[in-house]
Amino acid sequence: MTWQDNIIYRVQKSMEDDLKKRLAEVCPVLQKVATGDFSVRVDIPKVKDEMTELLVLLNRMIDDLQEVSEKVKAQTSRIITQKHALEDQHKAFLNILEDVSEEKVASQNLAGDLEKFKLAVENASDHIVITDKSGTILYANKAVEKTTGYSLEEVIGKKAGTKDLWGGQMGQAFYEKMWETIGVKKEVFLGDFTNKKKWGEQYIARASISPVLDKNGDVKFFVGIERDVTMEKKVDQAKTEFVSIASHQLRTPLSTIKWYVELLQDGSVGPLNQEQKNFLHEISIGNERMVEFVNALLNVSRIEVGSFVVEPEPVNLIEFMKDEVHGSKPQIDIKKLKIKTDFDPSLPIINLDPKLMRIVVTNLLSNSVKYTPEGGTITLGLKKQKNGILFSISDTGMGIPMGQQSKIFTKMFRADNVKAADTHGTGLGLYIVKSIVEESHGKIWFESKENKGTTFYVTLPLGGMKKKTGSKKLN
Repeated sequence: MTWQDNIIYRVQKSMEDDLKKRLAEVCPVLQKVATGDFSVRVDIPKVKDEMTELLVLLNRMIDDLQEVSEKVKAQTSRIITQKHALEDQHKAFLNILEDVSEEKVASQNLAGDLEKFKLAVENASDHIVITDKSGTILYANKAVEKTTGYSLEEVIGKKAGTKDLWGGQMGQAFYEKMWETIGVKKEVFLGDFTNKKKWGEQYIARASISPVLDKNGDVKFFVGIERDVTMEKKVDQAKTEFVSIASHQLRTPLSTIKWYVELLQDGSVGPLNQEQKNFLHEISIGNERMVEFVNALLNVSRIEVGSFVVEPEPVNLIEFMKDEVHGSKPQIDIKKLKIKTDFDPSLPIINLDPKLMRIVVTNLLSNSVKYTPEGGTITLGLKKQKNGILFSISDTGMGIPMGQQSKIFTKMFRADNVKAADTHGTGLGLYIVKSIVEESHGKIWFESKENKGTTFYVTLPLGGMKKKTGSKKLN
């Protein structure tokens, strides 16, 4: 080999070694790029030659690949996000379709219910109107025409309860109380109205007026339901008058019987044997029961006519109650009953009609004595409250059956367990008591469990009873 060949060989060898070295540096970079790692770069030597230019181009290519890769990732992320959004929209759309379907069914059901309600209201025998919060009539059913004589066209848009229509026949105080109840207190108003038909005939309507409130508790509408009770009132009046007349007519012969029995019993007409005395005793007891019954009937008739007198005077209720217990002592002692009292010593003197108050206390106390078994306990309480006085009488007696408690204050009603134990009784006492208490602006209620006992509660205002003139006193 000549020296020229030797030089060429050495140059080629050097170039091959240099290329291998640079390729060895480039291969790891290319392997990482191939796996998606575009953060690597080839080191650029300071020597500028064709290989250096190739490496510079390689780095630029990696830069471009990195930029493209980032764009692809961003685009892919947007596509995935859009896909999820579309899936969510699809689900939401399906939910909306389901809700719409359910709402449609609910609306159809509601429409059906409303149609049934409309038919029921339209064909109801009671007069029904719906007004706005000022009382202007928005709706009236067919019964309005039948009851008042006014056509629906004549009543819609007008004020209910005015002289332009069927109302306006009551005093100003009555209507003020009604509006206070339904408009201010937002409670149901119940009462009897004197109204006038289109042709001028007056009639009595028993009405219920209810406020309809929105979610904020404000009045939006009023619903008025009324019924013509003129005939019922006339029948009741006739019955009351008959009872009053019959009771008055019965009192005279009963008084005569009582007088003659007393004459016979005291020996004024001669001596009696024991059998005759026993007969007279039974006659006397039966006569007293009839007198009691007649007095109760007279009291009921006077209460219903409103003709009874109220004559209040200052009363010490504690002493009054003690006197009433003392008056029942013979019956209490016979049954060996225990009497307990719980009287508030701070109780004030209040104005009460002693006769009316005696009717209330005597009825309640006598019931407890009569229907409490031997050895039982009766507890009487008097307590001052914020706006009134609470009187209570509790016993360990027969109690009132749950299914009959709603009827306990109605006329002529006696519970089954009481009738079985005692066949005598008018069934009028608690009706009279309730009427007196309510006439005095008080309240009466009770709690009872059969075979456990009963507690009656009576509240009276601190102002007591108000004087009332009338033609008769209650017995």
